[in-house]
Amino acid sequence: MKVKIDLEDEKLRERIASIVQEAGFFINESADVIITDDLKKQGRWVILVSKNVPENIPEGVLDVIDPRLPDFLLRRKFEMMKVYLIFPFGILSYLEDEFEKSKRYGFPLSVIYLFFEDDGTARRVYELLRELLRSSDRFDFLKRNEIMIVLPGTSKEGAERLLKRLKRKFLRLDWTKQPMLEYGVAQVEDWMETVEDLLASLESSLRRL
Repeated sequence: MKVKIDLEDEKLRERIASIVQEAGFFINESADVIITDDLKKQGRWVILVSKNVPENIPEGVLDVIDPRLPDFLLRRKFEMMKVYLIFPFGILSYLEDEFEKSKRYGFPLSVIYLFFEDDGTARRVYELLRELLRSSDRFDFLKRNEIMIVLPGTSKEGAERLLKRLKRKFLRLDWTKQPMLEYGVAQVEDWMETVEDLLASLESSLRRL
C-alpha cells in the first residue's frame, strides 16, 4: 500500500514518514493514500493530520490523526488503516461494528490479540481456535503472524478464561522448540469513545508467554 505524505511541518512529516513505514506502507508520489494537513487535498483516500476534528469531514477522508498521540498509538492506527484498506470487510470492520453495538446497547465485548514469531505457529493456533470458539465469535489474521479474536457478549473475565484454555492447548502441541507468543486482552469500558480506545487498552495489556 503506497502513501504520499503532504505536510507543511517538516519535522512532523519526517516523524509520520518513519511511523507509516514501520506500519508497512511505502512512500510514493503515485499513491493510494494521501496523508495531509490540508482538507482541500483530494484523493480516493485521505488521512487528515489535525489536532482537531473538523465539523464537516469531506467524503474520502479515511481518518483524522492527532499528531500529539505517542508513536506506538499512531503506528497502530496506521496498521489498522492499512488492513482496512486491503480487507475493508475484515476482522477490524467487524470489531468496529460490534464496538458500536456494545456502546449503544451496553452489551459486553472483549477482544484478544495474539502475536507469534512466525506464521507457521500462527496457522497452527488458527486451527485450535476453530475448536475453541463459539459460532458467534469471530477471529482472523491481521497479518500472517497476528490473530485477532472478537468476542461479542463476553466479559474480560470470560475472555481470559478462553485465553487460559488456548494457552494450555498451545503448550501441549508438539514443538521442536518452545514457540514465542505475545497476547493481550481488553474489554469495552464506559470511558472508551472509539474503537481506537479499545485497541490502545489492548496494546497496553500485551504480555509474553
